[in-house]
Amino acid sequence: LDIREMIRRGKMWAVNGVASTGNVMDPMLTLTRGASYILAMNNDTAWHHPIHLHGHSFRVIARNGKPTRHREWRDTVLMAPGEKVEIAFVADNPGDWLFHCHILEHMAGGMVAVIRVV
Repeated sequence: LDIREMIRRGKMWAVNGVASTGNVMDPMLTLTRGASYILAMNNDTAWHHPIHLHGHSFRVIARNGKPTRHREWRDTVLMAPGEKVEIAFVADNPGDWLFHCHILEHMAGGMVAVIRVV
């Protein structure tokens, strides 16, 4: 199986189509400190994933293309299978920050990335 097929079948987890390997990772994104961003995420799996961003708080602004009514600050959002979620935040904390599924087995299986704020 190729990597994309392994990810599709749940044999390997990934963020942005890339499965992490080890503890040193190049950033998935490099963001400018003080700028506002919207991240659009798709859960293309058959499993729920609590997606967590270290170092920042965000608001869930849309689920499956529909604006959300409640936009409280949080650092984790639970994504249902097949769900699309948009989060908005200000990149106000410089450094390298983990962005990952909070299920340990999924994270250990590659569902982790780094977001850099400079």
